[in-house]
Amino acid sequence: MARLLSTVAVLAGLISATILPARADNWPVAGYDSARSSFNSAERTLTVGNVHRLREKWQISLPSVADSTLIEIDRVKVGRRYRPMLYQTTKNGITVGIDAMTGSIVWRFTTSGSKITNSAPAADPSGKFIYAPGIDGMVHKLSAGKGRERHGGGFPARITRLPNTEKDASPLNVANGYLYAVTSGYFGDAVPYDGHVVTVRLSDGKTTVWNSLCSNKHKLPTAGSCSAQRSGIWARGGAVVDPDPTMNGRVYVATGNGDFDANQGGHNYGDSVISLTSDVMSILGSYTPTNYVQLDQGDVDLGSTTATMLPAQASSQTPWMLTEGGKDGVLKLINRAAMPGVGGELQLIDMPAGLFSAPAVWTDGSNNAWIFLGFSYVVEAFRLQTYSGVSKLVGAWQASPGQTGGEGTSPVVANGIVFVAFDNALVALNAVNGNLLWSSANYGSAPSFGTVHWQSPIVVNGWLYCSDQSGHLTAYALN
Repeated sequence: MARLLSTVAVLAGLISATILPARADNWPVAGYDSARSSFNSAERTLTVGNVHRLREKWQISLPSVADSTLIEIDRVKVGRRYRPMLYQTTKNGITVGIDAMTGSIVWRFTTSGSKITNSAPAADPSGKFIYAPGIDGMVHKLSAGKGRERHGGGFPARITRLPNTEKDASPLNVANGYLYAVTSGYFGDAVPYDGHVVTVRLSDGKTTVWNSLCSNKHKLPTAGSCSAQRSGIWARGGAVVDPDPTMNGRVYVATGNGDFDANQGGHNYGDSVISLTSDVMSILGSYTPTNYVQLDQGDVDLGSTTATMLPAQASSQTPWMLTEGGKDGVLKLINRAAMPGVGGELQLIDMPAGLFSAPAVWTDGSNNAWIFLGFSYVVEAFRLQTYSGVSKLVGAWQASPGQTGGEGTSPVVANGIVFVAFDNALVALNAVNGNLLWSSANYGSAPSFGTVHWQSPIVVNGWLYCSDQSGHLTAYALN
């Protein structure tokens, strides 16, 4: 049940609910959009000038820890009226539907299995259904208002035949008329597992598979179907969809570990970024660092983070670019229109540590492109600049407003504000200079927000939401 803060706070919340602008936007997939930009371009309520007035509105206990992020659908019919609803999946495979204004848990859907998931749901384009990950090796289609499972049309969709050794680790995605799910191994890399992408065509339920090892085989892998092992797709972005219409919905995934021999006519793509057609049946290109053997031998996964799409640069010789990080602590700038194969980076940048979070991408009021990286103790910002047709990322600022015991969480950006979760504090930073604008730790006798691992916030319609490792979900809005 929602924790009652105080009579005064409740009254204030009721008053604020009557004067806040009408809710209008959704956060339908992890990262806000299918490109995983983590940039809510529609946010107008929270501003650099008023974000310091954020206050806790409610906090609830989830059925268990949700080591992932949320999604939100603004207008869902529940009973006889419409509500804004949040959805989150816990590590033990329970998906909950939550009233976004009150924190009341409206429904829960439970799956059974022996392992965990760090995945997150995705909304159907209609807004009437969500797709929920399970610990049973399946993705389930649920009604958004009641959580009832819909059977048929390809659902529930099996995404692994090895649920005890293959993990649904990354958030689900929806784009191009498909649902996208990816798999990896569990902590410890116990085999057998073969990181792969599964698509389910929403119109008829047709399923296709792309395997990062034995990529010429388009079926769900079994324990003996591929002689190679240990190429996981586990980054926070999972399958990323190109937002530029000229790219025809191509999909990118980044792998960690595993053999790489595609440059010698083979079919294995360990420690690589792979560009796929929207149905994932064909490879359009790839990028692999030259030291891929050392990365594999040292468990230094390239795919600890996701490929990040940068906005098109009309004046650049390489207008369409992406970045890719990794456990090696090097940020790579890549031409995504013509993937270079082995090596061939446009730029290499040393980072303060390995990158495990999903970067956020922002376009400011002057049409400048920015990227924000979250680490365990620092947030870094870069601007994309082009001179004489050559594009480079240039460091803009660093800020250290908190720290985590983990590897760092994924920033999100809205209306010129960068929001980041640290242990015991959510913070808001000025996107232009990194100045601290607000911290949840500055209000109340003790921080009610807990420690974090993969949890990251969402910002939608003037509200800020984030879960933590204590099994709590906390909501903030303007006071």
